Amino acid sequence: MAWQNRWQAQEAKRKDQDFWDQVKRPPDLAILKLHKGLQKAESSMLIQLRTGRTGLRHFLNKVRVPGYKSGQCECDMGLETPRHVLLHCPHESERREALKESQGGSLDFNRLLDTPTGALATSK
Repeated sequence: MAWQNRWQAQEAKRKDQDFWDQVKRPPDLAILKLHKGLQKAESSMLIQLRTGRTGLRHFLNKVRVPGYKSGQCECDMGLETPRHVLLHCPHESERREALKESQGGSLDFNRLLDTPTGALATSK
């Protein structure tokens, strides 16, 4: 009986998602501006960073990819998420300095992903 309830809940969720996939909405112009001047790979990276659906350990562990028993970063200072990698991971300190320079000396996660200059620097 429990499996039947789970199946029905998943089916209802799938039907709801199918409905929203069919709704045609024009792209938000503010979001499109973030991608202006980016190469395809950079644009894809920006989308992944903004959605959190990345090739980083936390996401891979969350979706149960074999071989990712933990979402912990190799630095052992937190979960390997876009925020951690961009702002805190000691393994990325050199790249973080380049990001700081492009942002006027300070890093703000939202500005990195939600402004055209931040998006350009971050996606590279």
